[in-house]
Amino acid sequence: MLKNHLIKLIESSPQKRISYHDYMDAVLYSPNIGYYVREKEKIGSRGDFYTSGNVGDAFGRTLARWFIYLIKVCGVSPRIVEIGAGDGKLANDILGFIKETEPRIWDSLTYILVDSSPYHRKIQQKRLGMFQQAVFATSLEKWKKINGVVFSNELFDALPVHVIEKNNGALEEVFVAVKEGHLVEVREPLVNPDVLSYLTERAIIIKEKQRYEVPLKMVEEYEKIASSIISGIFLTIDYGYTEQEWKEPAHLQGSLRGYYQHEMIKDALMYPGDMDLTTHIHFDTLIGSGKRKGLSNEGLYPQNEFLLKTGILEELKEHQETDPFSKTAKRNRAIRGLIVPGGFSAHFRVLLQSKNLFQEVKLFPV
Repeated sequence: MLKNHLIKLIESSPQKRISYHDYMDAVLYSPNIGYYVREKEKIGSRGDFYTSGNVGDAFGRTLARWFIYLIKVCGVSPRIVEIGAGDGKLANDILGFIKETEPRIWDSLTYILVDSSPYHRKIQQKRLGMFQQAVFATSLEKWKKINGVVFSNELFDALPVHVIEKNNGALEEVFVAVKEGHLVEVREPLVNPDVLSYLTERAIIIKEKQRYEVPLKMVEEYEKIASSIISGIFLTIDYGYTEQEWKEPAHLQGSLRGYYQHEMIKDALMYPGDMDLTTHIHFDTLIGSGKRKGLSNEGLYPQNEFLLKTGILEELKEHQETDPFSKTAKRNRAIRGLIVPGGFSAHFRVLLQSKNLFQEVKLFPV
């Protein structure tokens, strides 16, 4: 169904081709049939990928412990906004921990789950409907003056990008076209003024044969969120690189990939609508955009280091059981998998930014 929609979209376009940005937007977000909006389980063993929040409950409980610290010690308002809240599992773990440990904060807490997918919102409401603290929103339109904690977990990597290459000394944009009923790539000279401005403003040099994703949508969405924050913390958890790292030989073929039934697919044109599409994000761009919006950069951390700073070791439980498949043993293994080098956190980083905190505070417990 979606492939037919794509073919019609391409053939009705003036030049019989669409940008990768428009291709990704169509396959991921087309109403009713796009990957993220259709009624399909995407996360976990029956989906196409895992997130840190779906590897047990320790990730969410650790975030909750830190959020409590920010509220009690750093004076951050008791409002938490999760952008791209997905199936609500992470929110459930965070809310459950706060309810269990901090009744005073719990009574004044508001937790806003923002997600554009009707399918995800339906699952969220089923999972979290018993919590009066939970508010479900399609966008930030009603929340333009936020005091509190704003965070996302694997949000920006799922946004559409433009794909460019340098061939024979000239910059080209990669488009998607149809040939004999199949989706194919075609290349045209780069003329998109917004893409050119992005490269020029950041003094980005593309090497010969290098493939590079330009995240205009990421910048747009990030700046909307940043502009909504009056005071508090902005936390971005995702996988990506700094500008210096993008220059390394290992990354010269870009990062646009698909994930289908837990298998990485290099051809982004396969399984349209049935496959997750993702790219590694540009952290330097987020830091620069944040500064323009009044945010202070508090650090870019490997995810395992961040989790250690925020107390994930508190989640480990001593036990005398000899069964390696006991609930406690499996949970402890999941926690170790989040913090050991080369484990689940290896590809993830945490960007911590603040805005208008009224006193100089330590953002991590000593």
